[in-house]
Amino acid sequence: MIDIRNLSYTYPNMSEPVLRGIDLHIDDREFVLILGPSGCGKSTLIQCLNGLVPKVTGGTLKGDVMVNGRDVRSHKVHQMAMDIGIIFQNPDTQLFALTVEKDIAFGPENLGMPKKEILERMERAIHTVGMDRMRNHFIFTLSGGEKQRVAIAGTLAMESGIMVLDEPTSDLDPVGTSEVLSLIRRLNQEKDMTIILIEHKIDEVIHLADRVVVMDQGKIIMDGAPDKIFNHAHERLKRIGICLPQLSEIDHAIKNGSGGSDSECDSPVYSSYRSILARLHHLLSDGHASSIRFKTARTPSATRKPKIMIKNLWHVFDDGRIGLEDINLVIPERDFVALIGHNGAGKTTLVSHLIGLLRPKKGNIFIDGSDVSRMTVAALAQKVGYLFQNPDNQIFTDSVAQELRFGLKNIGLDDRIIKQRVDAALAMMELTRFQNRHPHSLSRGQRQRLAVASILAMEPDIIVLDEPTTGQDWGHVNRFLHQIQHLNELGKTIVLITHDMNIVANYARRTVVMENGRIVLDGNTRDVFSNPEILEKTGITLPVVTKLSHDLQRDGVDIPTLLTVQELCSCMFSQPVNY
Repeated sequence: MIDIRNLSYTYPNMSEPVLRGIDLHIDDREFVLILGPSGCGKSTLIQCLNGLVPKVTGGTLKGDVMVNGRDVRSHKVHQMAMDIGIIFQNPDTQLFALTVEKDIAFGPENLGMPKKEILERMERAIHTVGMDRMRNHFIFTLSGGEKQRVAIAGTLAMESGIMVLDEPTSDLDPVGTSEVLSLIRRLNQEKDMTIILIEHKIDEVIHLADRVVVMDQGKIIMDGAPDKIFNHAHERLKRIGICLPQLSEIDHAIKNGSGGSDSECDSPVYSSYRSILARLHHLLSDGHASSIRFKTARTPSATRKPKIMIKNLWHVFDDGRIGLEDINLVIPERDFVALIGHNGAGKTTLVSHLIGLLRPKKGNIFIDGSDVSRMTVAALAQKVGYLFQNPDNQIFTDSVAQELRFGLKNIGLDDRIIKQRVDAALAMMELTRFQNRHPHSLSRGQRQRLAVASILAMEPDIIVLDEPTTGQDWGHVNRFLHQIQHLNELGKTIVLITHDMNIVANYARRTVVMENGRIVLDGNTRDVFSNPEILEKTGITLPVVTKLSHDLQRDGVDIPTLLTVQELCSCMFSQPVNY
């Protein structure tokens, strides 16, 4: 049981608190989903539960935090590990040993438990997460989802009754996400564990939670059952940047379009797929949806000058594994391309060749007609801006503004131009008020935007974004991608790697699907999304609205493949959709 009363907290060297008067009670065996925009205090709140805040971070904490009747401030962090375990976004930050077995045993060993008990706990934990056959595998050989399961097993070995997970799927592909979320559900339902989950992937997690807590600006602003929150607070949630479950959005669209009111929107948000499918079948079976045809602005232009040309590219890793197999790809200038596929499909390996991190061993890459094998990394950096998956891999200065100045100084720009570019990039990424902050005092989503800002300040012609939206709320994601879309309209070529198919559906004109180092699909996004069988085999999870359109097609409804809820509304109410 967790009991928080009048909790406020201020980080060192900050004048404003990041938590303000938090009151929260969580009973045993509850499954609580915590939502809120990036930087609203979610991660800070959960780190108060085991004493990381303020014992490790410093700063000023006021109020009371009780976990299983123990005052957190009166106990050390390692003592609280017996009551509560925390899983962070990046599993690599909490994996210490060489093999799966040794990492799971790490916690009990450090508490000085007898060897027999350590082994028993390790066996129970490794069996629970389903990694019995991988017990002797080296950690560095595991996928992202497997690493996260090891991190969860390490927490289970401590046998605490409470597990807190801070965006545990943010770096995972759909397969890894499904593995981790299924495990979390079993821990709650079969092991009676209390689960507290911070997550932005609402469509994937909403059916798991008993309760939703919504935070904004350091305060709890909503607390209740999922149906209550999502069926009666639509506009308020949107205003603070929370993405609504697509089923909930569609439910509202149907009822509002047919003259219903918000008070009628009481259907369960997590069990209404079949009922919504039936209602859509009734609404669209008159055939008028077949007359709706969407604009073809999503189709890339074949007449534009090639910006990137890849010919017969192969890459073989040092251990003999094939990373890329005969890749042929032409990306015209001003194109907006999404590169999708499961973790390990070859996406990052491919784009790493564009900036010189990897050099072609067989095949050729041309940028603006120049062979990249003859260009220095410094020369490529002025043509291609690259955002890494983990923003911390490219943040290394002591202030936000200094981070943006670094690259500009290195290419010899004068101070006036540097200031103009820095100010513009900070404003674009909504970071102006943080310009004097240390980068590592920012949230994960804010650090991601900082890394993007440092790229935008360099003004490259090609922008490669490798999972740029991890850890960010939908409001920031939308604003950020609108800005990227605007840059695309101004002439920038965009290559986007993402696991979020809603982003692909809303923004990418063209989609390239990779699997096992090969390109298996390439075309305009609607055509690619019209191949659900192939996409399912490659581990791609399509948006709910796209799945609905496919099911309607199978049921004989003449309807195009849909990419967005807006397009569905167009079919239902004969309204044009403009892009």
